[in-house]
Amino acid sequence: MFEKQRRNLGITLTRLLFRSKASKPMSFSKSFSNAKTALVIIPENAEQRSVVAQTIILLQNKFQGNHLTLVVNEGQRSFSNTLNRSNVTTIKNEHLNYFFLPKKNEIGNLLNQKFDILLDLNFSLVPSSAYLCRHINAPLKIGFSQEHADAYYNFQFNSSPNRNAKWRYEQLFRTLSMF
Repeated sequence: MFEKQRRNLGITLTRLLFRSKASKPMSFSKSFSNAKTALVIIPENAEQRSVVAQTIILLQNKFQGNHLTLVVNEGQRSFSNTLNRSNVTTIKNEHLNYFFLPKKNEIGNLLNQKFDILLDLNFSLVPSSAYLCRHINAPLKIGFSQEHADAYYNFQFNSSPNRNAKWRYEQLFRTLSMF
């Protein structure tokens, strides 16, 4: 009943819990091309998820050798079965607290890994994704431009919201490939 309010509160809690954890300044030149490992958060939205597969394949080609880790929600597990060249971490509903934030003991394996890039493919802020963006220690955190995105990403992609999802993902990958 109050799911939207709980989700918004989860995003706000994440911003407050990690407010002292600021990203270090970095140079974006060669940051994507020199990256060896990446954590990619698959979108929650079914429409976005249906068109993101091509972008995931491009990322798999870039991060060959199982250096790409995908984070999917429990309902998306079937989506990840076709992407066997990546490590997959599933966040189940029971792994989330009341505010839709992941419990530390459930994502401990992600927190112990080093990633060069964190890429959130959601067009809007999702509590579990926001939490991972703040908690994972990746130098480059990429997401779509939106309200409060500065608290989570140090590289924001601003795409026209009236474009379709497939075009937005293609443009994001082309833009990242310039670096």
